Amino acid sequence: MAEQIKALTGVRAVAAIGVVISHSGVPASLPEHLDKIAKWGYIGVPMFFMLSGVVLAYNYPDLAGWEGRRTVRFYVARIARVMPLYWAVIAYCAAYYWILGRDQHGWALLQNIFAVQTWSGDLAVAQGHYNGPGWSIGVEMFFYLLFPFLIPAVARLARRHGPRGLIVLIGAMTLIVFALWAAFYLTGRADLPAADPGSAHRWLYRNPVCYLPLFVCGMAIAFLIPHTAHWTTRRHHAIQTFVFCYVFGLAAFRGTGPGWGTASFGLLFVIPFALALTSLAAGRGWMARLLSTTPMVRLGVASYALYITHRWLIHHMPTSEYIKTGQGLVPYAALFVTVALLLLIAEGAHQYIEEPARRFLVRVSRPWTSTRTEAATPERTAPVPDYSAR
Repeated sequence: MAEQIKALTGVRAVAAIGVVISHSGVPASLPEHLDKIAKWGYIGVPMFFMLSGVVLAYNYPDLAGWEGRRTVRFYVARIARVMPLYWAVIAYCAAYYWILGRDQHGWALLQNIFAVQTWSGDLAVAQGHYNGPGWSIGVEMFFYLLFPFLIPAVARLARRHGPRGLIVLIGAMTLIVFALWAAFYLTGRADLPAADPGSAHRWLYRNPVCYLPLFVCGMAIAFLIPHTAHWTTRRHHAIQTFVFCYVFGLAAFRGTGPGWGTASFGLLFVIPFALALTSLAAGRGWMARLLSTTPMVRLGVASYALYITHRWLIHHMPTSEYIKTGQGLVPYAALFVTVALLLLIAEGAHQYIEEPARRFLVRVSRPWTSTRTEAATPERTAPVPDYSAR
């Protein structure tokens, strides 16, 4: 079993809580710059997709395209990791509609069940009718489908050209992300509302193909990790401090034009997040130590459950209204209670739905996904949960 990279587990907690707060809202009396940071909580999206590439490449560096049962086992493991709880939340939403006698939005329900809603040009189908954050599961499924056929190329690049080749690959992916942003910004499509099928929100924010460069960056980072062994602790301190100041400073003092919004979908954070993940994986530096603490790791383990359950629950919590309308300390107390309840529910969902279902699916699939030799040699498991983000 591969050693757990605790800091990469802990960073999931920070990103997930950021997403929660961006959805729950913050008190109106919060200072402007802190309000801006809270509203940019969705920037955890590129972080999560990049981290997914890191985790998969770290655990399956030698997967080589179609390898029969081994590739099937990879797909089963990925489905078992994310889909049971995802389906449980959709079932809850469908039951809620049925009890209240509301329209089930049959076509939207079908797309959500198969996790393909993110490809739809209809924003209500992709994020409205059922569990909004579920769109990113479709992005992850796309990555999982392609991963066995992408990893051999990245592994070959790492063997032949070492760190320089991997850095060039990350640079090339960054240029692709920049070109996509420039195409929307220069043509005015960055100004289109999210519901418009031609908008940057539809393409740059939730289209799987446009996020593929970030996933590939994550794969490259996984092969860079061993090369950080000679980095000094001082260098890790410097990198982590830079990324922290850059991300929170940019969020607090950013502009308000459409270019800022579309750039936040990935462009502004490709290089900083790549630096952060490479450094954090080494387990050294002040941020890595903080994220490796037991509370942060525990929160990180349940981060997927928090992410996939929170949006629907927020809309039905009585405390949510107090966050927006309360006076004095009331909205802050309501925000604290809301997040605390969501964390408790997420822990329960992780312990009693997510993990038991994953183990069950892996166990029942073992007879037809493993040969005798493979069954006798346990495969490495993920050092951090390879879950999606928002």
